[in-house]
Amino acid sequence: MRFHNASGRVFIRQSWLNDVVMCPERARLGATMPTMRSGSDATIMGTAVHHAIECALNTPDMGLDVMQQHALSKFTELRVTESWKQTNIDPDKYEVFIGSMCESWHNDIAPNVEFGGQTEYKFAYPLGIEIAGWSVWCEGTIDYIDPKGVVYDWKTASRAYNAREKQATAIQPTVYAGAVAALGWSEFPVDFRYGVMIRNEKPKAQIVRVRRDEAHLRWLRHTLKPIMHTAIALGEDRNWQMNDTHNLCSERWCSYWSVCKGAFISDIELSVPEQ
Repeated sequence: MRFHNASGRVFIRQSWLNDVVMCPERARLGATMPTMRSGSDATIMGTAVHHAIECALNTPDMGLDVMQQHALSKFTELRVTESWKQTNIDPDKYEVFIGSMCESWHNDIAPNVEFGGQTEYKFAYPLGIEIAGWSVWCEGTIDYIDPKGVVYDWKTASRAYNAREKQATAIQPTVYAGAVAALGWSEFPVDFRYGVMIRNEKPKAQIVRVRRDEAHLRWLRHTLKPIMHTAIALGEDRNWQMNDTHNLCSERWCSYWSVCKGAFISDIELSVPEQ
Protein backbone atom coordinates (compact mmCIF):
# COMPACT_ATOMS: atom_id res chain seq x y z
CA MET A 1 0.00 0.00 0.00
CA ARG A 2 1.43 3.31 -1.08
CA PHE A 3 -0.16 6.72 -0.46
CA HIS A 4 0.50 9.52 -2.96
CA ASN A 5 -0.59 12.70 -1.22
CA ALA A 6 -0.23 15.04 -4.22
CA SER A 7 -2.72 13.06 -6.32
CA GLY A 8 -4.91 11.79 -3.49
CA ARG A 9 -4.31 8.22 -4.65
CA VAL A 10 -3.51 5.06 -2.73
CA PHE A 11 -1.79 2.34 -4.75
CA ILE A 12 -2.37 -1.35 -4.01
CA ARG A 13 -0.30 -4.30 -5.24
CA GLN A 14 -1.65 -7.84 -5.48
CA SER A 15 1.20 -9.09 -3.29
CA TRP A 16 0.09 -6.69 -0.53
CA LEU A 17 -3.48 -7.92 -0.86
CA ASN A 18 -2.30 -11.51 -0.50
CA ASP A 19 -0.42 -10.49 2.65
CA VAL A 20 -3.59 -8.85 4.05
CA VAL A 21 -5.56 -12.05 3.46
CA MET A 22 -2.78 -14.13 5.05
CA CYS A 23 -2.06 -11.80 7.98
CA PRO A 24 -3.00 -8.09 8.09
CA GLU A 25 -0.14 -7.28 10.46
CA ARG A 26 2.34 -8.79 8.01
CA ALA A 27 0.98 -6.42 5.35
CA ARG A 28 1.34 -3.43 7.70
CA LEU A 29 4.90 -4.33 8.65
CA GLY A 30 5.76 -4.85 5.00
CA ALA A 31 4.70 -1.27 4.31
CA THR A 32 6.31 0.30 7.38
CA MET A 33 9.49 -1.81 7.67
CA PRO A 34 10.46 -2.63 4.07
CA THR A 35 14.14 -3.02 4.94
CA MET A 36 13.29 -6.01 7.16
CA ARG A 37 11.83 -7.95 4.26
CA SER A 38 14.11 -10.75 3.20
CA GLY A 39 13.78 -13.50 0.67
CA SER A 40 14.68 -17.16 0.87
CA ASP A 41 16.68 -19.58 -1.21
CA ALA A 42 13.40 -20.46 -2.92
CA THR A 43 12.63 -16.83 -3.82
CA ILE A 44 16.07 -16.01 -5.21
CA MET A 45 16.01 -19.22 -7.24
CA GLY A 46 12.66 -18.08 -8.60
CA THR A 47 14.01 -14.62 -9.41
CA ALA A 48 16.94 -16.16 -11.28
CA VAL A 49 14.63 -18.37 -13.37
CA HIS A 50 12.35 -15.38 -14.06
CA HIS A 51 15.36 -13.46 -15.35
CA ALA A 52 16.30 -16.30 -17.69
CA ILE A 53 12.72 -16.55 -19.00
CA GLU A 54 12.68 -12.82 -19.75
CA CYS A 55 15.96 -13.21 -21.65
CA ALA A 56 14.53 -16.16 -23.60
CA LEU A 57 11.33 -14.31 -24.50
CA ASN A 58 13.33 -11.36 -25.79
CA THR A 59 15.68 -13.68 -27.74
CA PRO A 60 13.37 -16.31 -29.32
CA ASP A 61 16.15 -18.46 -30.75
CA MET A 62 17.95 -18.81 -27.40
CA GLY A 63 19.00 -22.37 -26.64
CA LEU A 64 18.36 -24.14 -23.35
CA ASP A 65 22.04 -24.13 -22.37
CA VAL A 66 22.26 -20.34 -22.74
CA MET A 67 19.03 -19.87 -20.81
CA GLN A 68 20.32 -22.04 -17.97
CA GLN A 69 23.56 -20.05 -17.87
CA HIS A 70 21.59 -16.81 -17.57
CA ALA A 71 19.69 -18.26 -14.62
CA LEU A 72 22.76 -19.63 -12.85
CA SER A 73 24.69 -16.38 -13.30
CA LYS A 74 21.77 -14.41 -11.88
CA PHE A 75 21.46 -16.81 -8.95
CA THR A 76 25.17 -16.44 -8.16
CA GLU A 77 24.71 -12.66 -8.16
CA LEU A 78 21.58 -12.74 -5.97
CA ARG A 79 23.23 -14.96 -3.35
CA VAL A 80 25.63 -12.08 -2.71
CA THR A 81 23.48 -9.00 -3.26
CA GLU A 82 20.14 -10.05 -1.71
CA SER A 83 19.07 -10.71 1.85
CA TRP A 84 17.80 -14.29 2.03
CA LYS A 85 17.31 -17.23 4.37
CA GLN A 86 18.00 -20.90 3.83
CA THR A 87 14.87 -23.04 4.05
CA ASN A 88 14.51 -26.80 3.82
CA ILE A 89 15.96 -26.97 0.29
CA ASP A 90 19.22 -28.91 0.01
CA PRO A 91 21.91 -26.34 -0.97
CA ASP A 92 23.67 -29.02 -3.02
CA LYS A 93 20.57 -29.12 -5.24
CA TYR A 94 20.25 -25.38 -5.90
CA GLU A 95 21.88 -25.43 -9.32
CA VAL A 96 20.26 -28.75 -10.25
CA PHE A 97 16.80 -27.37 -9.49
CA ILE A 98 17.47 -24.13 -11.39
CA GLY A 99 18.63 -26.05 -14.45
CA SER A 100 15.62 -28.37 -14.23
CA MET A 101 13.13 -25.48 -13.94
CA CYS A 102 14.67 -23.75 -16.95
CA GLU A 103 14.43 -26.99 -18.89
CA SER A 104 10.77 -27.46 -17.99
CA TRP A 105 9.94 -23.92 -19.17
CA HIS A 106 11.98 -24.25 -22.36
CA ASN A 107 10.64 -27.68 -23.36
CA ASP A 108 7.11 -27.78 -21.93
CA ILE A 109 5.84 -24.22 -21.47
CA ALA A 110 7.55 -22.11 -24.17
CA PRO A 111 6.14 -24.16 -27.10
CA ASN A 112 2.65 -23.14 -25.93
CA VAL A 113 3.49 -19.42 -25.62
CA GLU A 114 3.16 -16.95 -28.49
CA PHE A 115 6.34 -14.88 -28.61
CA GLY A 116 6.55 -11.21 -29.63
CA GLY A 117 4.61 -9.75 -26.71
CA GLN A 118 5.53 -7.50 -23.78
CA THR A 119 7.77 -8.67 -20.92
CA GLU A 120 7.81 -7.10 -17.45
CA TYR A 121 4.90 -4.77 -18.19
CA LYS A 122 4.45 -2.14 -15.45
CA PHE A 123 0.90 -0.93 -14.91
CA ALA A 124 -1.25 1.37 -12.80
CA TYR A 125 -4.99 1.83 -13.19
CA PRO A 126 -7.90 3.20 -11.13
CA LEU A 127 -10.26 0.68 -9.58
CA GLY A 128 -13.11 3.17 -9.64
CA ILE A 129 -13.65 3.38 -5.89
CA GLU A 130 -12.88 6.06 -3.32
CA ILE A 131 -12.22 5.34 0.35
CA ALA A 132 -12.06 8.13 2.94
CA GLY A 133 -11.17 10.63 0.23
CA TRP A 134 -8.51 8.42 -1.39
CA SER A 135 -8.84 7.16 -4.97
CA VAL A 136 -7.84 3.48 -4.99
CA TRP A 137 -5.52 2.31 -7.77
CA CYS A 138 -3.84 -1.01 -8.51
CA GLU A 139 -0.22 -1.17 -9.63
CA GLY A 140 2.29 -3.90 -10.39
CA THR A 141 4.32 -5.69 -13.05
CA ILE A 142 3.03 -8.44 -15.34
CA ASP A 143 5.60 -11.06 -16.32
CA TYR A 144 4.37 -11.40 -19.91
CA ILE A 145 1.48 -10.35 -22.16
CA ASP A 146 1.39 -12.13 -25.50
CA PRO A 147 0.34 -10.38 -28.75
CA LYS A 148 -3.27 -11.52 -28.30
CA GLY A 149 -3.52 -10.19 -24.73
CA VAL A 150 -3.05 -13.50 -22.91
CA VAL A 151 -1.47 -12.79 -19.52
CA TYR A 152 1.26 -15.05 -18.13
CA ASP A 153 2.82 -15.23 -14.69
CA TRP A 154 5.80 -17.51 -14.14
CA LYS A 155 5.87 -19.47 -10.90
CA THR A 156 8.52 -21.71 -9.37
CA ALA A 157 6.93 -24.00 -6.81
CA SER A 158 7.53 -27.05 -4.66
CA ARG A 159 4.37 -28.74 -5.96
CA ALA A 160 1.79 -28.47 -8.73
CA TYR A 161 -0.96 -25.85 -8.65
CA ASN A 162 -4.64 -26.67 -8.17
CA ALA A 163 -6.56 -25.10 -11.09
CA ARG A 164 -9.93 -25.17 -9.32
CA GLU A 165 -8.47 -23.37 -6.30
CA LYS A 166 -6.80 -20.69 -8.43
CA GLN A 167 -9.97 -20.07 -10.46
CA ALA A 168 -12.02 -19.73 -7.27
CA THR A 169 -9.80 -17.61 -5.03
CA ALA A 170 -6.62 -16.22 -6.64
CA ILE A 171 -6.27 -12.43 -6.36
CA GLN A 172 -3.41 -11.95 -8.82
CA PRO A 173 -5.36 -12.92 -11.97
CA THR A 174 -8.13 -10.47 -11.06
CA VAL A 175 -5.74 -7.55 -10.51
CA TYR A 176 -3.83 -8.31 -13.72
CA ALA A 177 -7.02 -8.84 -15.75
CA GLY A 178 -8.22 -5.43 -14.61
CA ALA A 179 -4.93 -3.96 -15.80
CA VAL A 180 -4.96 -5.39 -19.32
CA ALA A 181 -8.64 -4.52 -19.76
CA ALA A 182 -8.20 -0.96 -18.48
CA LEU A 183 -5.07 -0.34 -20.54
CA GLY A 184 -6.36 -1.78 -23.80
CA TRP A 185 -4.38 -5.02 -24.05
CA SER A 186 -7.44 -7.25 -23.86
CA GLU A 187 -11.17 -7.34 -23.26
CA PHE A 188 -13.09 -9.33 -20.68
CA PRO A 189 -13.06 -12.24 -20.20
CA VAL A 190 -9.27 -12.20 -19.79
CA ASP A 191 -7.21 -15.36 -20.31
CA PHE A 192 -4.66 -15.58 -17.47
CA ARG A 193 -2.17 -18.44 -17.35
CA TYR A 194 0.26 -19.57 -14.67
CA GLY A 195 3.39 -21.11 -16.12
CA VAL A 196 4.48 -23.31 -13.22
CA MET A 197 7.90 -24.92 -12.92
CA ILE A 198 8.19 -27.51 -10.17
CA ARG A 199 11.34 -27.33 -8.05
CA ASN A 200 12.47 -30.87 -8.75
CA GLU A 201 15.46 -32.76 -10.13
CA LYS A 202 13.34 -34.11 -12.97
CA PRO A 203 11.86 -31.30 -15.11
CA LYS A 204 8.14 -30.90 -14.52
CA ALA A 205 5.87 -28.03 -15.58
CA GLN A 206 2.22 -27.13 -15.96
CA ILE A 207 0.16 -24.36 -17.50
CA VAL A 208 -2.83 -23.45 -15.32
CA ARG A 209 -5.50 -21.39 -17.08
CA VAL A 210 -7.67 -18.98 -15.09
CA ARG A 211 -10.54 -16.92 -16.50
CA ARG A 212 -11.38 -13.46 -15.19
CA ASP A 213 -14.29 -11.23 -16.16
CA GLU A 214 -15.92 -8.03 -14.92
CA ALA A 215 -17.72 -9.86 -12.11
CA HIS A 216 -14.37 -10.76 -10.53
CA LEU A 217 -13.29 -7.11 -10.66
CA ARG A 218 -16.54 -6.03 -9.00
CA TRP A 219 -15.89 -8.60 -6.26
CA LEU A 220 -12.34 -7.25 -5.81
CA ARG A 221 -13.71 -3.71 -5.34
CA HIS A 222 -16.25 -5.01 -2.83
CA THR A 223 -13.66 -6.90 -0.75
CA LEU A 224 -11.21 -4.00 -0.87
CA LYS A 225 -13.57 -1.51 0.74
CA PRO A 226 -13.50 -2.90 4.31
CA ILE A 227 -9.77 -3.61 4.01
CA MET A 228 -9.03 -0.01 3.05
CA HIS A 229 -11.46 1.47 5.59
CA THR A 230 -9.74 -0.52 8.34
CA ALA A 231 -6.22 0.31 7.11
CA ILE A 232 -6.94 4.04 6.88
CA ALA A 233 -8.82 4.18 10.19
CA LEU A 234 -6.07 2.36 12.13
CA GLY A 235 -3.18 3.97 10.27
CA GLU A 236 0.19 2.33 9.91
CA ASP A 237 1.47 3.17 13.42
CA ARG A 238 -0.86 0.81 15.29
CA ASN A 239 -0.97 -2.97 15.10
CA TRP A 240 -3.41 -4.60 12.70
CA GLN A 241 -5.06 -7.98 13.23
CA MET A 242 -2.57 -10.85 13.51
CA ASN A 243 -3.03 -14.37 12.19
CA ASP A 244 -0.60 -16.94 13.58
CA THR A 245 -2.56 -19.92 12.27
CA HIS A 246 -1.07 -19.65 8.77
CA ASN A 247 1.74 -22.08 7.96
CA LEU A 248 4.00 -19.17 6.93
CA CYS A 249 3.86 -17.67 10.42
CA SER A 250 7.34 -18.79 11.45
CA GLU A 251 10.87 -17.47 11.74
CA ARG A 252 11.82 -19.34 8.59
CA TRP A 253 9.11 -17.89 6.35
CA CYS A 254 8.15 -14.48 7.76
CA SER A 255 10.62 -11.59 7.70
CA TYR A 256 8.81 -9.86 10.59
CA TRP A 257 8.75 -12.78 13.03
CA SER A 258 11.23 -11.12 15.41
CA VAL A 259 9.04 -8.03 15.89
CA CYS A 260 5.76 -9.95 15.97
CA LYS A 261 5.09 -13.39 17.47
CA GLY A 262 8.81 -14.06 17.90
CA ALA A 263 9.01 -11.15 20.36
CA PHE A 264 6.62 -13.06 22.66
CA ILE A 265 7.17 -16.75 21.95
CA SER A 266 10.61 -18.39 22.01
CA ASP A 267 11.78 -21.66 20.48
CA ILE A 268 11.22 -23.28 23.87
CA GLU A 269 7.53 -22.35 23.90
CA LEU A 270 7.22 -23.57 20.29
CA SER A 271 8.86 -26.94 20.91
CA VAL A 272 6.51 -29.92 20.98
CA PRO A 273 6.41 -31.63 24.39
CA GLU A 274 7.29 -35.28 24.72
CA GLN A 275 4.41 -37.41 23.50
